[in-house]
Amino acid sequence: MKPILEVKNLTVQFKDESDRRDLRRKPGTKENLAAVHAVSFSLYPNEVLGIVGESGSGKSTVARAITRLIPAKEGSICLDGKDITAVRGKERRQIYEKIQMVFQSPAGSFDPGRTLGYSVGESLQNSGLSKQQVGERVKELLVRCGLPEEFADRYPHTVSGGQCQRAAIARALAVQPEVLICDEATSALDVTVQKQILHLLAELKEREKMSYLFICHDLALVQDFCDRVLVMRGGRIVEEGTPEDILQHPRSSYTEDLIRAALL
Repeated sequence: MKPILEVKNLTVQFKDESDRRDLRRKPGTKENLAAVHAVSFSLYPNEVLGIVGESGSGKSTVARAITRLIPAKEGSICLDGKDITAVRGKERRQIYEKIQMVFQSPAGSFDPGRTLGYSVGESLQNSGLSKQQVGERVKELLVRCGLPEEFADRYPHTVSGGQCQRAAIARALAVQPEVLICDEATSALDVTVQKQILHLLAELKEREKMSYLFICHDLALVQDFCDRVLVMRGGRIVEEGTPEDILQHPRSSYTEDLIRAALL
């Protein structure tokens, strides 16, 4: 089977600390961005690939480099066999409709002055659909993600964190992506809501036939959700395998520490 997304020797470096802080202001993240060094992996159709590691391990940097929120110094990113590393303009917008991202802080990724419905439907407004059709599509997406239609008229600050994250997932689904990157998408939520969001993501994966890149610091969360897992430390991949392999037969002391932390 050919990979849907292939990352080869991805390297990201920061000029200085001010450069790192500026890039960290991109939407929806609270995590420190770290340099990454020659990271390579493949994501296959309808697969969930987890990337785990402590804060500052580089996992969020990888996600932002793939989506071009931050620049890569070296390496290549291929989608459906096409190198998209250096695409620009209209071609870049078309390609990146196939890759969408759900952030750690859902409220921070929304415009506080716009309704959830406006934000969910923003990508549809230039697609040739009428205003009425966009509105109907937005309500359909919200319901699909477990929210009532009337949430289209609410603002990010008027809903709970879990509800806001559901709206963020609905927004990502609007363009029918092939790859959904979830960057710590459940870490800001309590345990009960985490389970609800993971259940929603599992349902959507089967229904929409998407592939997920699931970035997380908690090995316990990836155990039942991911097909394969990459462990990152210091901007490098130090271990990879199935969740069972990683949890039962860790090959590094770092992974053992992550497992102990998940069991506490």
